[in-house]
Order: sequence, then C-alpha cells, then structure tokens
Amino acid sequence: MVVICIAGVLMALLLPALSQAKEKSRRSVCNQNMRQIIIALTMYGQDSNERLPPATDNKGDYHSIRISNVTFSNLLEYLESESNNLYCPNLVYATGTMGGYDPATGFTIGYSYLAAETTSTAGAKGPSLSWTGPMKATENKVVIADANYWSTTSSQAMTLAPHTSSGALVASAAILAVNSPAATSPTAGSASAAMGAMGGNIGSLNGSVIWRSIRSMAQYPASTDGSASGNW
Repeated sequence: MVVICIAGVLMALLLPALSQAKEKSRRSVCNQNMRQIIIALTMYGQDSNERLPPATDNKGDYHSIRISNVTFSNLLEYLESESNNLYCPNLVYATGTMGGYDPATGFTIGYSYLAAETTSTAGAKGPSLSWTGPMKATENKVVIADANYWSTTSSQAMTLAPHTSSGALVASAAILAVNSPAATSPTAGSASAAMGAMGGNIGSLNGSVIWRSIRSMAQYPASTDGSASGNW
C-alpha cells in the first residue's frame, strides 16, 4: 500500500510536467510549420511578380482558416507536398483529424492565413475593416497565425484554442467534434480566450515567427461576412 501511495504521488507530480512538455513540443512544431509556410510564400512570390496566393475560398470570400483549391495547390507545390505544414499538431491531436474539403468553398487548414485586404479596398472581398493583410511577398506584415479563431454562424459555430496550458481545446456545432467536457467548456462560438487559449505563434513575411500571449493579441474579423473572429 505504501509503494502504491508513493507511486500515485509521483504520477501526480510527473503528469502535469509531461503534459506541459508535450505542449511546448507542439508549439515548437507550429513555429517550424509557419517558417516553412513563409518560405513557400516567398518562393511563390518570386515566381509570381511578388504576389501572394490569395486568402479567399472557392467563392472568392475570405475566411481565415479556409482557402481555395488553387491557393491550397500552390502552397502544397512550394511546400513540396508536405501538407502537414498546414495543420497545427495540437488541433490534429485534439480532434483525431484536421482539415477537410468542401467543393463549394475549398480546404480548411489548421492556421489563419492572413493575405487578404479589407472590404474597404476596391474590389476586395476580405474582412470588414480593422486590418489589411499583405498582398505581396515583399510586404513585412503578419501573414500566418495560430488559429485562435471562433465563428458564431449557427450551423457551423466553432471555437479553436490551439494552445492552452495542456494542449488544444476545440468546440464545434458541426465541423469538428466537441473535445471538452460539456460541463466545463464554453459553447461553440465563444472567444478563444474563454476556452483557455494561452496565445499563439505569429509569422511575418520577414521570416520571423514569435510567440504572443493571448493578452497581447488584438481581436480582428476573420471572415468577409463578419461571422468569424480571430486573435493575432
């Protein structure tokens, strides 16, 4: 009994440390994924008059975690078919799978891709005001971010918090399975911070990828219609 009690105490001490170590490891993978994406975007720009693949879906609308068939294919070409670079390992771990494809809209990825202009720009179908994403590979702006993201659309309400103290938390009404105890988790559509998001990696076109706490991030519209928001 004494041995069992000692083993239990040791497990109680070691499990949180193990969980934190796994979280740090996945944050590191996200950091490297973003660096690879930025390299791919830079190479694409060099071959395309410095233009970036547009962050719009198959309908031409902006939705930060959804990209068109063409943009997805272009990114994969310059990532040398390493599709894992487009998915946060925490979200894959939390849901058992990640991504998805809808012929009407395109591919869902595991980060927020931010190469979109505001709707105040003539002809643009991007987010409503508040920020302007880079259109060219030569612009030193934030272009990729961990998907601290939530949507309030009734049929597809979801919240992603890819980096909490112990991994990712995901809640969704339709697209992704709920991955948290219903008694303690906010409903799908709540802000990422309310889900316990600690922060995320933010990547700029100058090649830098930095970690920001959720408190230091601003909140921005993450879709053309204003139904989704994100932190970066």
